[in-house]
Amino acid sequence: MKEALGLITVALSIIGHTPYIIDTLKKKTKPHILTWLIWSIVTVLAFLGQWAKGGGAGSLTTGVTGVITIFIAILAFKNGTKNISKSDKVFFVAALFAIIPWYITKDPTISVVIASTVDAFAFYPTMRKTLKDPGSETLTTYIMNVLRHGLSIGALSSYNLATYIYPLILLVMNAVVAAMIIAPRLRDFYTSEVITSEV
Repeated sequence: MKEALGLITVALSIIGHTPYIIDTLKKKTKPHILTWLIWSIVTVLAFLGQWAKGGGAGSLTTGVTGVITIFIAILAFKNGTKNISKSDKVFFVAALFAIIPWYITKDPTISVVIASTVDAFAFYPTMRKTLKDPGSETLTTYIMNVLRHGLSIGALSSYNLATYIYPLILLVMNAVVAAMIIAPRLRDFYTSEVITSEV
């Protein structure tokens, strides 16, 4: 059962990110370059930590997503947003140094916790951009990510801080970005309905 859930989450990762990649190639979606660079580092680190702590099938989606985020980060160099703040640089450096506790303690837990925290903060540039331009992000990808991370928690072979904190935080953060994309659309829909009813 857990293996099946793991494969489903891998499929959801590929399906969910495909529209994002297509929209980025069309220059409709504009990924924030530093967000995706940070996500590339911490996703790979989280996968290695999950796998080392017995995450099993539930960690497969993290590994596949790591490859996808690297690809999107490469696309962001050409088609993405490059307005980088000082705080963005701080989070990038923090992502790079997240591996150090693992090297020192020989236990990935602290590194995964740090990486997950950095990953959450890495959403900030994308959230800042989405508030200004909700159409610059692909809603489908974030909704699929919420579903995928929820299922991946159920597919974990072992439950400990190193295995479940990453998908749990990502579930919450993707839900927040999805809400930020949806909210203006609902507002516009409500406004147009009010205007229509008044006419």
